[in-house]
Amino acid sequence: MASIAVGEQSDNAPTKVKDDVWINSSCNGCYSACGIKVHRVNGVVVKIEGDPDFPHNLGRLCAKGNAGLIALYNPNRVKTPLKRTNPEKGIGVDPQWVEIGREEALDTVAAKLKETRENHPDRMGMCHFDTNAAPFIGAWTTAFGSPNGYQAASGYFCGAGLHLATGLTNASFHCQIDLEHCNYAILFGSQLGFGVGHCPNITTQEMSDARIRGMHLVVVDPVCNHAASKADEWVPIRPGTDAALALAMLDVMLNELGIYDAEFIQKLTNGPYLVGPDGLYIRHEQSKKPLVWDATAGEARPYDEADASQTPIMGQFTVRGQSCQPAFQVLKEHLRQYTPEKASEITTVPAQTIRRIAGEYAKAASIGATTVIKGQTLPFRPAATNMYRGAYSHAHATHHAMAVQLMNVVIGNMYVPGGHFGINPVGPWWQIEEGIDGLLVCGKQVQMGPPPYNFLNNKPEPPKSHKLTSLFPISFSSSVSQQLAFTDPEKFGLAPLDLMIQCRGNVMMTTVAPDTVAAALKNVGFIVSFANYLDETAEFADIVLPDAHYLERMDPSPNEPYTSQNPNSGYWYWRLRQPVVEPSFKAPHWLETLIELAERAGFLEDYLRVLTTNTKTRKPLKLDLHKKPTLEELSDVWLRTQSGDDTKGLEWFKEHGHVKIKRTLQEEYPRLALRCRVPLYYEHFLTAKGYVEQVAQELDIEWSTIDYTPLISWFPCPAYEPQAGGFELFAVNYTLPFHQYSITAENPWLQEITERHPYAYKIMINSETARRLGLQDGGAVWVEELEGRKVKGNVKVTECIHPEVVAIACVFGAWADRKPISRGRGAHFNSLLPFDLKHIDPISCGADACARVKVYPA
Repeated sequence: MASIAVGEQSDNAPTKVKDDVWINSSCNGCYSACGIKVHRVNGVVVKIEGDPDFPHNLGRLCAKGNAGLIALYNPNRVKTPLKRTNPEKGIGVDPQWVEIGREEALDTVAAKLKETRENHPDRMGMCHFDTNAAPFIGAWTTAFGSPNGYQAASGYFCGAGLHLATGLTNASFHCQIDLEHCNYAILFGSQLGFGVGHCPNITTQEMSDARIRGMHLVVVDPVCNHAASKADEWVPIRPGTDAALALAMLDVMLNELGIYDAEFIQKLTNGPYLVGPDGLYIRHEQSKKPLVWDATAGEARPYDEADASQTPIMGQFTVRGQSCQPAFQVLKEHLRQYTPEKASEITTVPAQTIRRIAGEYAKAASIGATTVIKGQTLPFRPAATNMYRGAYSHAHATHHAMAVQLMNVVIGNMYVPGGHFGINPVGPWWQIEEGIDGLLVCGKQVQMGPPPYNFLNNKPEPPKSHKLTSLFPISFSSSVSQQLAFTDPEKFGLAPLDLMIQCRGNVMMTTVAPDTVAAALKNVGFIVSFANYLDETAEFADIVLPDAHYLERMDPSPNEPYTSQNPNSGYWYWRLRQPVVEPSFKAPHWLETLIELAERAGFLEDYLRVLTTNTKTRKPLKLDLHKKPTLEELSDVWLRTQSGDDTKGLEWFKEHGHVKIKRTLQEEYPRLALRCRVPLYYEHFLTAKGYVEQVAQELDIEWSTIDYTPLISWFPCPAYEPQAGGFELFAVNYTLPFHQYSITAENPWLQEITERHPYAYKIMINSETARRLGLQDGGAVWVEELEGRKVKGNVKVTECIHPEVVAIACVFGAWADRKPISRGRGAHFNSLLPFDLKHIDPISCGADACARVKVYPA
């Protein structure tokens, strides 16, 4: 570090300390935004530590956070605005950059913005994954007049299936287990509590404490990853079969053991709703509300007019001459087809293992138990499942995620001690809301995208934006749909982009099929890229502007309360990310540049108006619409508004770092606030099926709707279709706790860790499979998928992987010329993935990461 820090000092001159300070700020090594304290000496950052008082991480800091220091001083950062002089674009094509001044760059971009806004504002796309600045960037895109506000840079890594499942059942964007009280946890394709995902540092501490306390942990995954290697039991599973396993466990619980929370299902789910032979609810003729059987009255009544305790969830009834059953009964019978024996054939998990784990989980749920917390008696359900990308990154993502989530619903562990949590569905100024048919929906602050039942009030019509909302009317995520529209807009009746602004997201590496993305980028008329490094996406830009490192930038909203604060912390908290050093190379926060561009292009007032009225703040922002705000002024207003304390503005946060407010018991355990129902039967999927079919017909495109069924099922991925000879293995991707997307691969400290890691840059393959294929540990191989896409790497032979699987970690295999640290290291998994409608979940819009491959010596 000394060689970087003291370049201006002579070798013999004594160093005079001009400043020696610790500064509060926020990490941006991943989307978690942990609190940090940064040590600066003589204007140079020499140390980063976690803030022990900040509830989000309580002083813990991962390798990514510690390595932020070296990324700040990476000599390969973009140092000046650049202009492309080579009109040809493509993978490996030299842009022939020339350096230009900032004024020339901004004048050029502002002219393009003005021209596009005056003629076709919908032909501008904003592509980023800057979650901390998202409210401000979204308002900018809206004010410009474009509906194409991308966050597609997250690609298939975005939790499309997860967000939909938790949105429909938890009224939240994300999920977590109450590790403090849980006694039995099953992780499906998830490494919750092992340094990755949401709130990784504090959740890792919570997992450690739970394991020391004796919590039993089962990890279901094709790869014995960091979580599986430390679990009580690793269950290797064939990729793309998690739903089959979960449904078989449910069959054991409901039909073999008869263990489920009948009271919860009766009172707080749609389990009592009567279902007719066509799969639709039996509804009241006037109000159209679903009917339940009122055992006291001996007749069917609307669900909200009957005593919930007298509404059976089992049985056969006749209403208006029509035979019907409660939804729970229908579900229970549906599950009978998923016997452990059948599931074993699908998943390769032995039937006896399925029965044993299902029994252990059901018993651990302690149905009927209660506990007292802060003087309040609550249900106690100390068992939970959790899923993440490994489970649902498949063509039928929704059913995989919903099947795992159903294991939580039937034991009634939602929002109670020991159970399963959504991330902050109830807060100081928002609540879980009641939607159609009495089902829960996210509060307006928590909802991402259109509410899931809005389509019921809309006429089916072709999409109006690259989000393709009318083709994915229930989806909570639009990352993959935006890639669909971006790569082939005409197919969906949309205009191609004339202008794209891109920042903090390397779409060429983090989305699937880079050759397809490259072809689309070539067709964009003009691309502006804000970049730390000249990465694979920036190589397609016409103008590149240097981006500020997070230690150089200010963000007033790094820990948004609705989706990113730790629900187990006991607090609400608001923190400031503040610059700890002056921006290198005069690179301001890209939001500052966008505000300046809005002024030059003539829509600054429109931007400020949208910002004051459309953002999800505690109360409306108060801004002078006729004055361009500095980022400091904007941050001051935002912090006073969100914290709820007008005395705590920017200067207060600079000194103190954050404010924290104790949560109420209802905010910690939202079951106390739950007055609406969790779905376990998805009747509205049938309506959505007809809606989507009408839209597809009008567009004259083929569109599968088999997933739109009210009962959660297992459907095989395209990789399970008959394959050509030799393609006998499944390629999967897994994450490491010291990397995030593609950006961290260019960090020299993290690269050194990765180089020394026994698996990270390698292609994992089972030892017996390697022997059969004649592969040696460390040998070079090709991994090739059905259409001829292939990647090269070195084999790691191990017992820690399913015998039908090869595994490639993270987003490695960079190829950009100006990324010398990461270029050529590891294999790029996404290059193996096909990208077409067959490989996309038609409900959640998640991309299929299940590739059939063959492996052979290079």
